[in-house]
Amino acid sequence: MGPDVRHLHLASRDHAASQRFYETYFDFRFDAAFPRGDQPAATILRAPTGFQLYLEGPGDDPLPAWFHFGFLVDSAAACRQLHDRMRRDQIPIARPLVSEPFTNYFCTDPDGHLVQVYFDPHAL
Repeated sequence: MGPDVRHLHLASRDHAASQRFYETYFDFRFDAAFPRGDQPAATILRAPTGFQLYLEGPGDDPLPAWFHFGFLVDSAAACRQLHDRMRRDQIPIARPLVSEPFTNYFCTDPDGHLVQVYFDPHAL
């Protein structure tokens, strides 16, 4: 097996708000603070799978409109359930829930990063 992607760095204006979002909806937990010298420390969050998010300081560089990252869920029903929960919690839904070509939708995190939630049976 080849190398596996294990972390992602994201710009964040409010680490506490982003931490709550990823803990609430994707089961991340605080892992550590990573010192950055004279820059604000990164907040490291870890998923149950071991994947890490590094919340960095805010950035001025815009991301391309197509940039997003995705969370694969266990079933189409799980995707719909999380979608409904996010709607109830007033999480911004950027692209609606669809069933084709696979069940998915896009939301935004507290910093406006585009996040896809999806179930694709071919990805398992």
